[in-house]
Amino acid sequence: MKAAEYDKFVRSTEQYATKPPKDRHGIALYGLVGEIGSLVSAVKKKILAEGGEADWNQPNEEIKEEIGDVLWYSYSLSQIVNNGSFDILAHDITLLKREIGGKNERAERIRAALDPSRKDEFLAAAQTFPPAEGCSFDDYQTLAFKTARTDGRVLLEVCLAVLWQLGAELLRATLPEVELTLNKNIADRDPNTVLGEITWHLAAIASLFHLSLDEIVEFNRKKVSFRSERGTPTPLHDEGRESNQQFPRLFDVAFVSVGRGKSRMYFQGQPLGNDLTDNANEDDGYRFHDVLHLALIAHLGWSPVIRGLMKRKRPDVDEVEDGGRAKVVEELVLKAIHTEGERQAKEAGRGSTGGRVRIFPDPSTITFGLLKTLRAYVKGLEVWKNAYWEWEDAICDGCDVFFQLRKHQQGTVHVDLEKRKLKFIPTVAADAAAANLGK
Repeated sequence: MKAAEYDKFVRSTEQYATKPPKDRHGIALYGLVGEIGSLVSAVKKKILAEGGEADWNQPNEEIKEEIGDVLWYSYSLSQIVNNGSFDILAHDITLLKREIGGKNERAERIRAALDPSRKDEFLAAAQTFPPAEGCSFDDYQTLAFKTARTDGRVLLEVCLAVLWQLGAELLRATLPEVELTLNKNIADRDPNTVLGEITWHLAAIASLFHLSLDEIVEFNRKKVSFRSERGTPTPLHDEGRESNQQFPRLFDVAFVSVGRGKSRMYFQGQPLGNDLTDNANEDDGYRFHDVLHLALIAHLGWSPVIRGLMKRKRPDVDEVEDGGRAKVVEELVLKAIHTEGERQAKEAGRGSTGGRVRIFPDPSTITFGLLKTLRAYVKGLEVWKNAYWEWEDAICDGCDVFFQLRKHQQGTVHVDLEKRKLKFIPTVAADAAAANLGK
């Protein structure tokens, strides 16, 4: 892939583009530093053979993915600090050429450490870089790697150490004046130079693991598109089934308070499942978490838990898709959403009276790490086919209605699978109210 093409792709998939410049810079900066940490962690597993591999330099999908994520944030941050496109690859090659061809002591030491033939090859090729038709990431990777001063595992460990340092350099810009004055051990350089060096070390790691940067970038493009590029929703997983094996395409579920800290769901005038409590030492509203099951139905067409309660299982796939294991996975998904949402909300100071916390108020608060974790949980199940943006909608919509239920303590949730929507009504449907009176 051409670097210019990837630059445009990153700009088109930046979900925080409408935020104020300072916020955009912070999101990109911390995203980049966080992804560097994830890459170091992934490589560390290989170096220490934590996965049982005998060869440290055999690539895996995790390393490939993490290199791509660091590149994405590098380009995003570059666009923000330069207020537009900037050719990171060409800039880095220019600096390398200047550094190697310099006449100071540092340049002499660098030349002494380089293989003479590789040094000459680099300086010759660098004269015409980038080519008129634009460079690919592989073009840059091949040329930049000629300037590596070490090789093998030694170079890999150098890359990890330097990437941490480069992340610290970028974070230096966030320090107050007094800290900038006192902390001189962190370099203060042009961020474009730092981003170029980050890219060099990513290319070196890719080379050591026998990976192509072009392939990594393409892999990253497909992954990011799976989250950001909205299209036609994934077909409902029970499409074409008999009606008694389908979720109703339009239905209401009423949540009725039946005692202190206890609620009950009603569907078509009948209780749906057992009475719900928080099952916790403090009132965190988790008794209303079943609305998140309904959000999964509305946006993903998936909920083995509610399918079982509605007695709409599909006999031919029951053991895998509608059975006990799938239900456990779904509850794990909901617990992960609730726990991470509360953690983020409390750290950000979001909340309201009565201790209620609004979790995930918009898609930008849903980290890609959370989405990857949730999708890893459901691998092998039908819902694995759903796109990341559908998961985002389910989380945001479900958490909004969850907050409304906590606020009103009861209400009716309207589920529309045709429009893929969830709606909260603060009143209880008459049939549920009547059923509750006769409990």
